[in-house]
Amino acid sequence: MGGVYPIEKERNYRLTHLIVPHGGYLAAIFYRVAKLHFSLNHPTRHEGCAVPINIQLTFVRRASIGRAILRVINVKLGRRTSVIRISLMQSPSEQSKAVDKTIAHVTMSNLATEAGLSLIEDRAVVDHRAGLEWTRFDIPHPEFRKATGHVEVYQPEGSPRQSGLVYEQRSALAWDDRCHRIHGRWTNEAATFLLDVFPMLLAGLEKSMSKEEGTQGPIWFPTLTITIDFRKELPKCGVEWLRSRTSVKSVKNGRTAIEVELRTDKTGEVVAVATHAGLMVDSARNRSKM
Repeated sequence: MGGVYPIEKERNYRLTHLIVPHGGYLAAIFYRVAKLHFSLNHPTRHEGCAVPINIQLTFVRRASIGRAILRVINVKLGRRTSVIRISLMQSPSEQSKAVDKTIAHVTMSNLATEAGLSLIEDRAVVDHRAGLEWTRFDIPHPEFRKATGHVEVYQPEGSPRQSGLVYEQRSALAWDDRCHRIHGRWTNEAATFLLDVFPMLLAGLEKSMSKEEGTQGPIWFPTLTITIDFRKELPKCGVEWLRSRTSVKSVKNGRTAIEVELRTDKTGEVVAVATHAGLMVDSARNRSKM
């Protein structure tokens, strides 16, 4: 049994005022649809607590702001894990047939009942020095990267980990709604969005590309694939802060390989790990017609 779920992608989670929605926002939509599909169609499977433990996203074509259809197909319904395939589909025009824009394979399970060998995590990667000061990072080109305006990003002062290849950040979920500042909390669904928010790293790559090619203005970093592995379920009420450790694994011929490690703020437990494969192109490509 599969399912079809219509959605309307919000304009406030876009990269620019013209075309493309944020990849992390799309990933969070897939997370929600996967949970919804199991609650409606397989409510007793995985003790009734099925959540995504792994998401593999492929961005086939550029999605656009507005209506879309998410089609779900059951690949395997198992005892410990289940696998579904979700396709986000949109029509290029009112007269044309809907085509796949983003495809995801999602592995579902119950994180709370997982059992097996566990090794001690290396929590030394999280900087817990006494008196560590965090300063707000001003995200470059906010008019272009509008989606990241929903996150307050802080960087540690004087941290040896802040370099051209590795960055550490502390993030809160907050955004402006007319005259009010709204503060949210990080759940696993919201954390899926955060795994694609690393402005300090992008600013460093942007500076390098501008220096190399003599370009001015924002650079577009379109994502080819994202693989997310969830290791811990956050409280249903969410948490106020999460830590991210982002590292550039490789940049070659305009193609990037980036890893993001998401941890709890106080204990340093791994919440999720994401690997990104993407491109670096002129932002004018983002503004072109579909």
